Amino acid sequence: DFPDTYDSILQSWDTASKIAEINDYSVCTTWGVKDKKIYLLNVWRKRAEFPDLKRAAIVLYNEYKATKILIEDKSSGIALIQELKEVNIYVAKAYKPECDKKMRLHQQSILFENGQIFLPEKAHWLSDYVHEVTSFPTGKHDDQVDSTTQALALIREEMDEPGIIGYYRMLLEERSRGIYN
Repeated sequence: DFPDTYDSILQSWDTASKIAEINDYSVCTTWGVKDKKIYLLNVWRKRAEFPDLKRAAIVLYNEYKATKILIEDKSSGIALIQELKEVNIYVAKAYKPECDKKMRLHQQSILFENGQIFLPEKAHWLSDYVHEVTSFPTGKHDDQVDSTTQALALIREEMDEPGIIGYYRMLLEERSRGIYN
């Protein structure tokens, strides 16, 4: 069973620039974190022109009340961050991958192996997600893998932060969202 509330909700975007059949998808994975357990709440995956991508980002942000949005810092991702700030969504942050895709997944595989990640039993996107992650790196697409690894890298980093640093980071984030006065 998934919790009713979460300590934080993170959305992770891997955006594509073109929508032709041969091109990659844009993907947003939404993750809830509760008591050091990580729950995959939703996967949005579509080949979308930028205006549709922006609308989807706003809708998903509002639907899940994301406390943080990571967007890969390239092409349409850069524009998406700027556009979200224009509509007062300040929790969007750029993400720059530090190593190759295989290494990024390898670094986060411990979370799967330790049973810290939970998937829903049923979701319209679930079989495509599991197929892509388990067939990586030989599968046709890797956009959901990219979105997943960047989300898990940040979640892991925040779970490993010492208490006082994590506390002050939380205060700053709440102040930026207008929650803490």
